[in-house]
Amino acid sequence: MDNEAGSKTTFELTSENTGSTSGATQLAGNFTAAMAQAGTAGNNEVSSPAGSNSEFDPYIDSLQLMPYFESRSQQSPIKSHDASKEPLREDEAGPPTVYLGISRRYNFSILLPALMTSLISAGTASALLGWLVSRRVKSADSNAFQGALVAIEGPPTIFYQIFGPVHNDGGVTTMYGLALSSLAVHVVLFTIPFVLGVFAYLLANMWLKGQKCGHVGSLPTPTQYGHLVGLCGSSGIQSVYETAKYLLVGRRKRPAVSTTLAVAFCATSVALLVNYSLSIADLWLHTTTTTFSYGYRTPIPFDLLPAMGSRIDTSLCPGPVPYILNGTLTGYSNCQHFQPNNNSDRNVSWGDAALVNEGAAVLGNSSLSSQIQSIENLASLLPKDLPSGVQNLVFNTFAMEATCKPVSDCQENASYLGSPYSILCSEFTPPFAVSGENSAPMLNQFNSTNNALIFQSDILDLPASGVGPIDNTSGAGYALGSAINPAGVLVVLYWDGGELSPPDDLAGWYNHTDSDKVVTYSFYLSSCVLDVWDITLSYSAPSNGSAPSFTIVSSETHSDFNTTSALLAALDTAHSATLASYLTTTLQRSLSVTSEEFSNFLAGNLSQGILAYAAPLTERLNSTSGEALNSVTASRYLLAPLCLVLALTYGYSLLAFGVGITAFTLSSREITCHNAQAQNAPQRIQELDLLHLRLTSPRACIADRFHASEPVLPVLKEDIFKEAQCARRLGAGFLLSDGTVHCSDGGSGITLRNVRRFTVDIVEEPKEDV
Repeated sequence: MDNEAGSKTTFELTSENTGSTSGATQLAGNFTAAMAQAGTAGNNEVSSPAGSNSEFDPYIDSLQLMPYFESRSQQSPIKSHDASKEPLREDEAGPPTVYLGISRRYNFSILLPALMTSLISAGTASALLGWLVSRRVKSADSNAFQGALVAIEGPPTIFYQIFGPVHNDGGVTTMYGLALSSLAVHVVLFTIPFVLGVFAYLLANMWLKGQKCGHVGSLPTPTQYGHLVGLCGSSGIQSVYETAKYLLVGRRKRPAVSTTLAVAFCATSVALLVNYSLSIADLWLHTTTTTFSYGYRTPIPFDLLPAMGSRIDTSLCPGPVPYILNGTLTGYSNCQHFQPNNNSDRNVSWGDAALVNEGAAVLGNSSLSSQIQSIENLASLLPKDLPSGVQNLVFNTFAMEATCKPVSDCQENASYLGSPYSILCSEFTPPFAVSGENSAPMLNQFNSTNNALIFQSDILDLPASGVGPIDNTSGAGYALGSAINPAGVLVVLYWDGGELSPPDDLAGWYNHTDSDKVVTYSFYLSSCVLDVWDITLSYSAPSNGSAPSFTIVSSETHSDFNTTSALLAALDTAHSATLASYLTTTLQRSLSVTSEEFSNFLAGNLSQGILAYAAPLTERLNSTSGEALNSVTASRYLLAPLCLVLALTYGYSLLAFGVGITAFTLSSREITCHNAQAQNAPQRIQELDLLHLRLTSPRACIADRFHASEPVLPVLKEDIFKEAQCARRLGAGFLLSDGTVHCSDGGSGITLRNVRRFTVDIVEEPKEDV
């Protein structure tokens, strides 16, 4: 007795009675109803409703644990009677009659959850792969492309934004690849319960097959059944952990693990391993994916090519104009050499003042439409606003190149036809003279092959403005179609006394001292040959702020007669004095250099100045071809984590598809439930569905436990979860029950004991006070 008393625990209080026992148990909690005595009548064997030839032990009536007296019976496993369809249960009160039919294969609905999971996961992985491959860019010159997939995930380039208003988005891009990778993780996470739910059909089939073959040892124990419900119902890491602890701890003391539990544990572990591995791979992909600025080229459509080229505006300069001297047509001159219709009027108008001012603005780099740049020693005409983000933009324009040498064989203090001149240059035809008392800087055009001056003077025997050709000659102007390219330019620079004192031994310099005023005048004379070219340029300007570059893509060719005539507007009287004054002021800061360097400076400034004054006579011409340099934000996905994400997602898709196909091949016996009143059509459910429900739904297990007190045991799913309005309540507390336990007093017998266990069970509803 002492040993027996010592074996009592907190949760098991025994009374040593070998016969029938009775006692009172008070439930814990808020329940106030007193627990009635529970009597036991020993172990009474009864026949199983399935017949005496059941595969399992005889049906045993369980001991009543209720606080009220009501018999509770537990049915044995259903025994197959396929051919005769013998009713499994039929009450006199007219409840539904259940028949067990033949085995049938499942319809397509069992495949839908796994099939949809497979399609969604494979579709997500395919969307990720397709998106990145369709946006992929390649470059063998950058290390950013090594071991990674680089994709441009921003919107497509709009070409007019390059040459018009550019909307800067600050380099922000949406990384849709990472979004699809995260979506794949969530798809796997949310669909694992569906896949394991389909896999539960395979477990139920294993259970029923083992039961049919009589392998009782392969069936789960109650504890193992609880782990099965946890694995198939919740599919969480906690269920796997609890099952693993059960499998590893106390293996010698517990029963053998059923095959069903082992397979369920492995399947759930694999599913969770795929899920967590995919999450880690996605995290790896997120932490290693970077962005960088990537530039690529795309051809610019013809209608979007910028107007970079130049051509003569025929509305302003249709061609050379007649050169009329003393009422006689002596030749032709630049279109800016305008003369009135009244030939008797000797006051000649020279050109358009607005165009002259625009030419001066181009030369001073203050024009809004044109500019002059030196490209490979060629003064080239370009638009003021140059586009950025382009490469190999090809266009046609004009260029000029001058070579100058000082005129050193002129005579000082000479006379011609009785008229005294400070400087007289007889090598030109007619002779060129400079009058010291009435002098000004001037540019004079001449034929570079024979030094014949193409002068523009209307005063007989005197040079224009004190500087120019003398003598009346028919050489004024030039004939149509004549060779004026290359053109000759005689440059005369003039400084008043005291502005500078150049040495006398420098070639091209002449000093004249006025004896009356004691003033020294300085002159510099240079003979220049000017080539006028039609050139084709290639322009490139990256969008990162780097300096643009120009390249001559083809050999330059001399411009035709009409084009050359228009481009020599600066040699007309309306322009030449202005340009000569500009050259005088500009070159005054370069007088300390050598004679050769000074000639080079003069040649460069002269060609740029003449082309600048011709710019107002041109119009813009579209480029012929070009490429847009697009600098976009590219995403760099490392191949290792990306391939791991894709492999796991596709692997999960195949796994789900395989589970669905395997479950689709299962067959199960059909259970038919007939309504007693025959008001409704018979309801059918498969035996495998009933066991599947009890593997995946803890509610079904609880319903089985507490529906045992109902007069009619539900069969269909909707009946199992149906709850009447007057359903009984559950209480928790210590409940008195009988059971057989081994004595610990050293004997070998088995003693019936009254045992108090903490449990949840149906309680009698308390009566309300009247």
